Amino acid sequence: MPDKIEKQSERENEVRQTVFVNQFTNGILDPSKSMLGPVKDGGHIVANTSPGCWGPMITPEIRGGHEVTVPVGVEGAEPGDAIAIYIEDITVTSLATASGNDQVVEGRFLGDPYVAGKCPQCGTLYPRTVVKGIGPKAIRCANCGAEASPFIMAHGYTIAFDHEGGVGVTLTREAAEKIAQKAREYAALPDNSIQNSVLVLAPHDLVGVVARLRPFLGQLGTTPAMPMPDSHNAGDFGVFLVDAPHEYGIKEEQLINRSDGHMDISDVREGAILLCPVKVQGGGVYVGDMHALQGDGEIAGHTCDVSGTVTLKVTLLKNINVEGPVLLPRPDDLPYLARPLSLEEKEKAIKLARQFGMKQIEKSLPVSVIGT
Repeated sequence: MPDKIEKQSERENEVRQTVFVNQFTNGILDPSKSMLGPVKDGGHIVANTSPGCWGPMITPEIRGGHEVTVPVGVEGAEPGDAIAIYIEDITVTSLATASGNDQVVEGRFLGDPYVAGKCPQCGTLYPRTVVKGIGPKAIRCANCGAEASPFIMAHGYTIAFDHEGGVGVTLTREAAEKIAQKAREYAALPDNSIQNSVLVLAPHDLVGVVARLRPFLGQLGTTPAMPMPDSHNAGDFGVFLVDAPHEYGIKEEQLINRSDGHMDISDVREGAILLCPVKVQGGGVYVGDMHALQGDGEIAGHTCDVSGTVTLKVTLLKNINVEGPVLLPRPDDLPYLARPLSLEEKEKAIKLARQFGMKQIEKSLPVSVIGT
């Protein structure tokens, strides 16, 4: 028997060409936890992701604003390296979702509603919850039965998708409530997801609004160098951890440990490449918070969070020390004037320059900066 256990342990630590992921964190990215893999340098990660934001936000058992995948180690990755992540495929599996503007409920959290949900009646921190019916009062503490969601939706919508047609339409109250009865099914929540589906709330303030679909990843990156709530592993949102009263509070000088995987940039989509810092042994690539669509920002604070499948290719860049992610977007996502010149365009420019006695043109490439 010991020999069998030893061989099984060896197989579990084998470098794999492809790592399939359907496991999730409890909202905390913790470098002390075991990683999946490792995946081979040049190999693939295939993940079934769960929605971010609203589902985890109304599930106080989850200790971050999202429910991201368990990180995957990359063969040979060490602090001071970088990992190039090629987004090869993003497929939305949710048939519908709901979203809207949030409002916190005082008494139902400790310092930060995204991180430290608390039952207002029995005082349980990170309480397990159950769903009782549908609507804004459906999320209840499993221990005492009190309403336990740290958030309510001040103004929101339910949206159904036609993936083949590439559009979504926001629904009436009757349709939203019908979907709410089968929330987990319409959300296509992964088997191991523990979040309450936001569809249970059945919001319906916006009706008949049409939106084009273009999915992207709100969370994609590497594990930070200290335990950190996933939604706060960001250049902006991370500051809310400074001197926070909950157990994940940090000092300002510790912000350097974040890896900024929570970018919510719509250009992080199929065809883009992301260069991510390695802050811990193995790197720990994780993914989540897929969105069906988004403009150039989240004006309402949230957009259309969905379940889906993702295929990533990872390659190791030794001794490439980047502090945060570097995004290499698809050419068609660059502003028109910032797109690199084609060979044909360069030849035309050189011809034009020579007409005015110039022997050469400037050699330059566009630079894109993520302001976190």
